[in-house]
Amino acid sequence: MGRYGKIDLITEDEARQNPALLTAKMSWKGHLIVALFLLGWSVVFPAFLGANDLFSRGDSLFSILFAIFIWLFCGVIVLTCALVGLVFLSSAVAAMKQSNWTLRAAPEGLYLKLRNYSDHRLNAADPIVAFIPKREIRALRFMGQKTRMVTDADVPEDNHVHKEESLEIALYGDDLARVATALEEERRRKGPTWIKGVTANAKGSDIKLMTETGIIRIDWKTRKTRLTPSMKEAEGILNGLYRTETAEAAEEAPLLSLSTEEQEDRLREMVRRGDALGATALLRENRGLTLTEAHQYLKSL
Repeated sequence: MGRYGKIDLITEDEARQNPALLTAKMSWKGHLIVALFLLGWSVVFPAFLGANDLFSRGDSLFSILFAIFIWLFCGVIVLTCALVGLVFLSSAVAAMKQSNWTLRAAPEGLYLKLRNYSDHRLNAADPIVAFIPKREIRALRFMGQKTRMVTDADVPEDNHVHKEESLEIALYGDDLARVATALEEERRRKGPTWIKGVTANAKGSDIKLMTETGIIRIDWKTRKTRLTPSMKEAEGILNGLYRTETAEAAEEAPLLSLSTEEQEDRLREMVRRGDALGATALLRENRGLTLTEAHQYLKSL
């Protein structure tokens, strides 16, 4: 791997054998709040309509048609809220399990889990934890960055700035091929879902491998990822054990000011951090693509 050794791939049970000073895992609170809101709304909404006699039918044709429309409208709203609420509830329950963790920091090194917390139904015996010995770690960089997000598809430029946080693990070597292969294999796995008989592709953890510089980046706080404890608390715990650095990356430049290659890198990054809708909106606005063409373009990247 580097000057002293290599990164080993081990099972999750092996990673848990040694006590950890820090365990970073996905927060379940936000998903639970959204789930309870949506499931509650799927009950409150029809109750509100019923209390106002909007389901009642009169004798006229207009009254009958209006009542039918209300029934259909209410059914779509209730079904949508219930399904989305169940998805968020399933995610919250998965985040409450012991298998929910992304990073374990111990005196001997770092344990980096390549499996997403929501894929807890996959085989636990798979070697999906990368153990990075302490001697291989040059520094831990706690990064903050202002990224540009899209909040409205009609906005001609991505001018909404969002603060994100990430942890960069800088290694002495730059050979991350074994980790990259293991992560790719993980994302090709298929496992059962909470719907009986339905399988889905594994997501893999929210990390990025910078093979040219020997850096592993972990998303700590983005639009789709929020690890606990906070990055400030994590830095306080690891400060005496590892060499730590705090840095603020330069704010992202507007998309139109970048070259074609840099624009494609930005679009890939937006999709990776959970802003696929924003990337699609930018493509449609700046390049005049249809929705289908924008999706196909992002897939090609």
